[in-house]
Amino acid sequence: MSSQLISSSPTITEIPTPKLHSRSHTLSQRTQIPLHVYKHPAAILLELSTSIKEVYQILPHIIKSNLYTEHLFQTKLLSLFCNHGCIAEAARIFEPIQDKPEVLYYTLLKGYAKYSSLHEALLFFVRMKVDNVKPVVYNFTYLLKVCGDKGELRRGKEIHGQLIKNGFSSNVFAMTGVVNLYAKCRQIEEAYKMFDRMPERDLVSWNTIISGFAQNGLAKLALGLVVKMQEEGQRPDSVTLVSILPSVADMGLVKIGRSIHGYVLRAGFEGLVNVNTALVDMYSKCRYIGIGRLIFDGMKQRTMVSWNSMIDGYVRSGYAEEAMAIFEKLLDEGVEPTDVTIMGAARACADLGDLDRGMFVHKLSDNLKLATNVSVMNSLISMYSKCKRVDLAVDIFKKIAW
Repeated sequence: MSSQLISSSPTITEIPTPKLHSRSHTLSQRTQIPLHVYKHPAAILLELSTSIKEVYQILPHIIKSNLYTEHLFQTKLLSLFCNHGCIAEAARIFEPIQDKPEVLYYTLLKGYAKYSSLHEALLFFVRMKVDNVKPVVYNFTYLLKVCGDKGELRRGKEIHGQLIKNGFSSNVFAMTGVVNLYAKCRQIEEAYKMFDRMPERDLVSWNTIISGFAQNGLAKLALGLVVKMQEEGQRPDSVTLVSILPSVADMGLVKIGRSIHGYVLRAGFEGLVNVNTALVDMYSKCRYIGIGRLIFDGMKQRTMVSWNSMIDGYVRSGYAEEAMAIFEKLLDEGVEPTDVTIMGAARACADLGDLDRGMFVHKLSDNLKLATNVSVMNSLISMYSKCKRVDLAVDIFKKIAW
């Protein structure tokens, strides 16, 4: 049986076979740490800590033991504060340190990029240059990701320029970050241009450009890239599948969807929650609700998207009673509905003309504090209207803050 996911031939520029890189790490730094420091109980406790509360409980012991100035503790504390989003605390540790090692700059920059403002992250990046700290490739990928997520194209282009100046224009990790930036900022032609120029690509690069095309409404081109990646020797992984299945659903390409489902089974991805969720959503939107239900029932873990997809799929397919059965099953299992769940249940009640259950859904929406959600209120207005209680529909309409 073929291992191909999609077999139609696309017309996309030929791409070299990608090569994966790996980075090796040694224990040389660890062996240079004095034994009394490395084996100190506070060091072990820091290593085992799982919350910022635990870090604060350990901190007095570090200070009392005069270990606060030890490089091991400074590095670990700064890293922990950054990982927990406590950037101000991390900066307070960073500033007094004499002869700061470069790794501390990199750690704090990542913290600024992930948890603080883009402006502060860029200011710290400039400071690194002033302090003669040479950036590494991951510094650029952090900043590019933030620029992409925030739609900051202008600043992203500036980072791209700095990346080139620092000699990373051929680096697969850096250029994948550039591709992601342009795709997130809806500059998909520029994203593909960057992708096409990459001398080598890995699976993450392929997934980034495929996801970019799919999220920018270019589903057919996204599917063409999936074909091309296979021709170039890269096998789609679960991320690839989750990226393209929504496009398949939106276009109603159930034949391709079933081909992808077959690939899932052959590749051993059928136990992955995100893949099963995407398959349930695809089959539900394509109105193959029976297959979607089989996958849904077989899921050991269900996401909110899978519940909502089943409810919406049954309503779309004209099976409102089955939609309400899923809704009630969700409540029985103690899962808290979202606004999407409430809208699906309201549509089901409207189709059934079931006023009693519709009023229950309305009360539940109030308990969930969704009274200010215009989409939810509109679905309830429609439900009451179809249940011939226009007076209740008007009451909701009057309360909506337009």
